[in-house]
Amino acid sequence: MLYLSTTQGVFRVHPLTGAVAPLGPTDTSVESIAVDGDVLVAAVTPDYGLPMRNPLHPGARRGAMRSADGGQTWRPLGDCLVGQQVTALATLTTGRAGGTAPTTFVAGTDPAELLISRDGGETWARGQSLKEMPGYGEWSYPLPPHTPHVMVIVGHPTEADTIYAGIEVGGIVRSRDGGATWQVIGGGRNEDVHPDIHGLAVSPAEPSVVYAATPQGVFVSTDGGERWQRRINGIDPLYCRPIVVLPESPDVAIVVATNGASGFFGIPAERTGGRVFRTTDRGQTWQRVTAGLPESLAPTPTLAVEAGVGDSGAGRVYLPLFSGEVYVSENGGAEWRELARGLPPILRAVVA
Repeated sequence: MLYLSTTQGVFRVHPLTGAVAPLGPTDTSVESIAVDGDVLVAAVTPDYGLPMRNPLHPGARRGAMRSADGGQTWRPLGDCLVGQQVTALATLTTGRAGGTAPTTFVAGTDPAELLISRDGGETWARGQSLKEMPGYGEWSYPLPPHTPHVMVIVGHPTEADTIYAGIEVGGIVRSRDGGATWQVIGGGRNEDVHPDIHGLAVSPAEPSVVYAATPQGVFVSTDGGERWQRRINGIDPLYCRPIVVLPESPDVAIVVATNGASGFFGIPAERTGGRVFRTTDRGQTWQRVTAGLPESLAPTPTLAVEAGVGDSGAGRVYLPLFSGEVYVSENGGAEWRELARGLPPILRAVVA
């Protein structure tokens, strides 16, 4: 199923029929969602303003809510998520020989910190503070109150304790011990990745290949994030938001670019713009994809990908839009069709 966090709660969309089911929590925006079976954790942002994160710190019901029955009932989460502005959520389930590791939930906040739950989102703990990272004092979001936040969290497909997180604006941090300690990667060299991270994708087929989407285009690492190369041939405009890599191939990735961030929410598509680009050569070249998409495409902060489905197992890719439509590709992003419409502005998407 496809789960969407929107300005009016969480929705579930059937990947074949497009049937939409509202799951709650009601009367609130949900900036991010993490799902493991019937367990859902939602980042609650009740006063998610238009345009763009205004106010950035809602005054009531901040934090996260949890459902253990597939979204029928919700309760606020306590522990160290109380009063937090949660900006990113993820579940990290990594296969091991002889079975599957327990699901780890990860939450990112504003100001930028990372918290871990190993009991289905019931309790949370923070390891090393990101404030200890070198250069943290220079991390800053452009809008008041200028605090950096965690934008995206992704796990390593085969190493259960390796986690990546992208900071807006601060760069990329990585943990190799399940969130106990963190380090800044991709900094201090000529191959630096741009520090304003909008999207991250780690290749399941070749985990050393990592993609990052930034306001200056796409950066690609082939050594797990240590060194990066800017690969923008064919991308126009350069202001890239979400990115995914196809599960079966590290060479095939999809990114969405827009005409900048000013007034990102609530601006007509013809002004903000939104273009889908696809690479089949690991970012060396990019081609704009238009087949099945409207001429004026509302921007999106999210993409989602599902492995082992679609034409010849190429992977099903989901493209949700701020304007409330969801497009799907059954052939790895080469062609699209509308799956659902009439939803509230969509903020994040996850396949579970």
